[in-house]
Amino acid sequence: MYSDTAQGLSRAHVGLFRRALLTASLTVSMAVAAGNACAASMTVSAGTTPSSIPNAFLDVKTNEIKGVMPDVIRAIAQREGFDVSFDIIPFPALIQSVVSKKIDLIVAGMTPTPKRAEVIDFSQPVAELGKGIIVPASDKRKYETIQDLKGTVVGSGAGEDTTAELIKLGIFKEVKSYNTGADMARDVGLGRIAAAFNDYPIWKAQEAAGTLQGCRVVDGFMPLKKVPIAFGVSKDNPELLSKVNDGLAKVKADGTLDKILKKWNFN
Repeated sequence: MYSDTAQGLSRAHVGLFRRALLTASLTVSMAVAAGNACAASMTVSAGTTPSSIPNAFLDVKTNEIKGVMPDVIRAIAQREGFDVSFDIIPFPALIQSVVSKKIDLIVAGMTPTPKRAEVIDFSQPVAELGKGIIVPASDKRKYETIQDLKGTVVGSGAGEDTTAELIKLGIFKEVKSYNTGADMARDVGLGRIAAAFNDYPIWKAQEAAGTLQGCRVVDGFMPLKKVPIAFGVSKDNPELLSKVNDGLAKVKADGTLDKILKKWNFN
């Protein structure tokens, strides 16, 4: 039979053991919480363009980055547990910025071409872009295909694949090249050209902003082709590419992507 002293020592040992166990448990919990906080606070630096409406652009009124690609990457970040910070970078400098580690991710209307894919990796396609047309507001004809413009003078962006494709068709009186969409819209409004080609969502964004004076966007026009746009990452960052693709699959599955694309007229 134990003495009172022995029982007292035994109870003391039990108390010490319980306190040690509680301390260890608290330490583990704090470590897990710290790890989770660290994971949640990971920030991905994204390079984006200043004025490619509606792909990605800086809203000078609110000083916020907006557009279809920023909206999609924010939705992905919410699901994959990281934050996104944006850097304004001219489009021609985006790929080099990823390669040099200045940024982690390209968030712009960039098409994954074979030449670009030699240098960086691309996510799964986010959306597809097709060329739309604007015509004079007084022109009420219904244009459905490229053949409906046969024999006219049309405009397209200088150096773009579309311009070369239109010339190759050989059905137009002339294909004029323009440096900006604003220049094309001006000549359409003045009746100098019958129609102008640009990305359909871009025309719709300009129409909504009221900058297509004397012009109208032709809805329902069938583009010659559509090209994908995607996010770009460094070839030595497969972990980020995996997160982006996983998150993109989630926003596609739950309908979020469709809502974003509809918001920016990618339909």
